[in-house]
Amino acid sequence: MKHKKIKLAALAIVTAGLLGGILYSEFGAKKSYDYTEYYVESKPSKTTKENKDDKEASEKELSLSLLQKTNKDIVGILEFDDRVIYEPVVQAPDNDYYVRKNIKKEYANAGIPFVSADGNIDSKNVVIYGHSSKWNNIIFTPLMSYINQSYYKEHPTFHFITENETRTYQIFEVMNIDLNNLNDSLEFTQSNWDSDTAFNAFISDSINRELYKTGVSINTDDKLMTLVTCDTRNDNKRIVILAKRTDKFKKSINS
Repeated sequence: MKHKKIKLAALAIVTAGLLGGILYSEFGAKKSYDYTEYYVESKPSKTTKENKDDKEASEKELSLSLLQKTNKDIVGILEFDDRVIYEPVVQAPDNDYYVRKNIKKEYANAGIPFVSADGNIDSKNVVIYGHSSKWNNIIFTPLMSYINQSYYKEHPTFHFITENETRTYQIFEVMNIDLNNLNDSLEFTQSNWDSDTAFNAFISDSINRELYKTGVSINTDDKLMTLVTCDTRNDNKRIVILAKRTDKFKKSINS
């Protein structure tokens, strides 16, 4: 078990290191790609007192089908409150491919958020990596705000949109991982656990490293999503957001 944990940590450090590699680079743009051409009109919102005189009120939204026509590697769209994060997410056979590529597979320093290659969007733990920056509000930079508990209380949930559904996730923990600390486990980067006992051990271990209490409980039936980005205050650290799925779902046979 100890050997397996060290191996997992080593692999995670390699992946996490890729994120930190361009933290202090010059970004040519605030986004790795301009998604304007992939927006469509959303369905009209329900009539309320505020919009009763404008029944056709709507806002544009990213079209997953249009995005996938450009790049078949796109597996979903990540959406936070007020769309502070509103990004298509890809997955490739390895974690290197999209570190510095955009939706059209062209070079882009900021890259594009990607699901860890050792899992998929239906894994017990969906791990997504994305870049952040000291200067620009790119990709996962807004995750830095979760260092403050007050921000978490105002924005405790987010959504992941797939071809078949919109999933809702509730954040239950925020961690600040030090890559220089060999005792700082990186098991949060694994997509599945061999047993409920192993999963519960992971939860207990992560609770010991949380920045603050959220009051959100976790059980063995929960499916997770983990978001990882650079800590722009220290290139050797990572911000890790752990969330559990709260909408109804069919339990995976791999869970």
